[in-house]
Amino acid sequence: MNNLESNINKPHIVILGAGFGGLTLASELDHLAEEGKAQVTLVDKNLSFSMGFSMQWAMVDRRNPEDGERYYSALKPRYVKFIQDEIIAIETEKYTLHTKSFHLDYDYLVIALGAELSMEPIPGLAENAYNLCELQSVMKLKDALKTVTEGTIVIMIVSTPFKCPPAPYEYAFLIDEILRRKNVRKKIRLLLTTPEPQPMPVAGKAAGDFIKSILSDKGIEYFPLHKPKTVTGKKIVYENGFELNHDILCVMPVHRAPKAVRDSGLTDASGFVPVDLGSFTTRAERIYAVGDVTSIKLPNGNPHPKAGVFAEAQAHTVARNIVAEILGTKREEYTGFGVCYIDVGNEKASPANISLLTPDGPKAIISEPLTDGLKGKELFESERLQKWFLA
Repeated sequence: MNNLESNINKPHIVILGAGFGGLTLASELDHLAEEGKAQVTLVDKNLSFSMGFSMQWAMVDRRNPEDGERYYSALKPRYVKFIQDEIIAIETEKYTLHTKSFHLDYDYLVIALGAELSMEPIPGLAENAYNLCELQSVMKLKDALKTVTEGTIVIMIVSTPFKCPPAPYEYAFLIDEILRRKNVRKKIRLLLTTPEPQPMPVAGKAAGDFIKSILSDKGIEYFPLHKPKTVTGKKIVYENGFELNHDILCVMPVHRAPKAVRDSGLTDASGFVPVDLGSFTTRAERIYAVGDVTSIKLPNGNPHPKAGVFAEAQAHTVARNIVAEILGTKREEYTGFGVCYIDVGNEKASPANISLLTPDGPKAIISEPLTDGLKGKELFESERLQKWFLA
């Protein structure tokens, strides 16, 4: 195994994970590397990046699966070193981490690895369900939806927290659209179950009521406070005793921090890395964490939602504050503000403006579904891909 030593005259900033958070950090720290003020290394086990909703659009035939994909070989930050490798260990006391091929010493470490997804905690789930967070599984679901003509389709949120709070509801709306196009919707029972008390609970009651009204309008049954216990063949048993038979089962799987992070001692009982709201510092010196890998409490005690737009905002704050520490410039505060677009199907989306740090709790303002809303989502993607990649 090789040792990649940092330049002793320059602080070495290592970024783990090249998703929303990692790509934002690389873009905003590139100038430090260009000016010779720091060495910046970005590590990810994958060869390419795409946004989660790209799978949804491929499922509903708005695009080919590869249309939203960008390869890390075309990264726009020119002075950031990219390593395609898997993290296997982090030694916090030695300021060292290990990939399958290298040892890396760091002066600053930012963990932006996202969540590890698992179907295993629920017996029978892996054998009987489609994973809505994995492209190959979503493409198999797409094929299954082409042939279904009757029966019951269940969208099931296995546990909380999970990334992109609107995502399972968007899948429900898009599956409804597919079934209506096939003229089989009246013969198919479509429902969504969740352990949550309401949709998108951190966004407040109004946001939850908005989602529930769309579910109702589309005839999608909704079962809150339902946590699955087992899946046996075509039967789901929930912890509250409810039983449900299905023909197609689509799930948001269990989320937790990746194994290397859990083994590092940085996580708590939540399975994620607790960080300070605003600074995103961890319990270990000179280690930050952003995005889905974290566990963050908002001022009112509620959990900070996991979403790409917030991972991006957190990474922006961390990048600016690392620059401030190295160059002696002004630090920046985290705003807790984000904009997303909730895809309701039929080429429409509802823009949602979310403020997490308001004194009386998070507030979400959600607009009515519009075709311009979907265009806003397209622009959201294209602006970031153009910022992070050359082509």
